[in-house]
Amino acid sequence: MEIRVHEIGSYVVRNYVLETPAGWIVLDTGYRDDEAVFCERFEKLAPLDQIKYIFLTHAHDDHAGFLSSLLGKTNAALVLHESAVPQLATGKNATPPGAGYSSRLASSFALVKKEFGFPPVFPDERAIVLSSEADQPFLALGLPLKVVFLPGHTADSIALFDEETRFLYCGDAAMNAVISRARHTIWIEDPAAFGRSWDKILALEPRLLFPSHGNPFLPKDLVKYRHFMDGRKLIQPKVKQ
Repeated sequence: MEIRVHEIGSYVVRNYVLETPAGWIVLDTGYRDDEAVFCERFEKLAPLDQIKYIFLTHAHDDHAGFLSSLLGKTNAALVLHESAVPQLATGKNATPPGAGYSSRLASSFALVKKEFGFPPVFPDERAIVLSSEADQPFLALGLPLKVVFLPGHTADSIALFDEETRFLYCGDAAMNAVISRARHTIWIEDPAAFGRSWDKILALEPRLLFPSHGNPFLPKDLVKYRHFMDGRKLIQPKVKQ
């Protein structure tokens, strides 16, 4: 079964959309100001009403920025982790105790951005809320797309793994951007869980990782940098997210 991936975002925030026999799947939305560009680019591929699913890797402003608006413009079903539901209602990024930045370079991002928020989202009856990895809505449709739970960056982090191409759309479970270091995301809620999620990714034996920030990269990079977070202290945020 052929699933075609299209990238219609930017280097800063990737917007991957999957063209499948069951309809189009949008993997996250970018910042709220990215909506016009997204819609313009997507409509060169297909009408917006062809979007059947919006897969939310986690409830952060650069992933849910125009989620509310896009849900209102389509009949798409939102697919998300159950922990994302209450966070989406706040319209704010979570800042649980102990969470922080993975490096000083990463912490400088907050000093530039300063504001972390998005229009609140209240999933309706169309939403597919995942409570465990036994919940596999795409496999049930006959698509070779497996949902993988990857907590660490956030408690609600999930990814989508194409079992035929072995492409992993990993959200922020890993990054390949200038501001990140050693493929680690700049913000981490639970370093131990983050490391375990990398082990889980490697066990999947993906052919290529598609992060939400930066270019796709090979899994050997995770092997190279797996030790980076072991025993590492996070830098606490100076700006409230």
